[in-house]
Amino acid sequence: MKKCLALGFLLVSLAACDSEKSRIEQSAYKYSIAVANYDIDGAEDYCTMETSNTFLKTARYLLQFVDSSYMASDTPATIEIVSVNQLSDTTAAVVFHKQTPIKDFSDTLRMRKRDGKWLAHSPIEKKHTIAQ
Repeated sequence: MKKCLALGFLLVSLAACDSEKSRIEQSAYKYSIAVANYDIDGAEDYCTMETSNTFLKTARYLLQFVDSSYMASDTPATIEIVSVNQLSDTTAAVVFHKQTPIKDFSDTLRMRKRDGKWLAHSPIEKKHTIAQ
């Protein structure tokens, strides 16, 4: 009886873990595909407020100066999620591969769980340096 209960608990735990990883993967994909295709507004729902206030705000500003023919030649982008590593209840790292007609590379996206939702967390962080 104890073995059956332990096995049942293990199966439920594995299913919950897979479900959580699936939620992380879906959010990371939606954020990454939006950013990769220059859809900054579309990425907004899938990132933390810090990311929105720094990275996306900067991207919006800089995209004003990018030639639209360049953006057209760099789309459509495809994203493949390579791996999902849940580091804790509220943090994860997702490795993705991005391919466009111009670029082809892999990178890691940090994820944070906020209010029950997994969100991309890639704010621009200030590095403090001391002048010598």
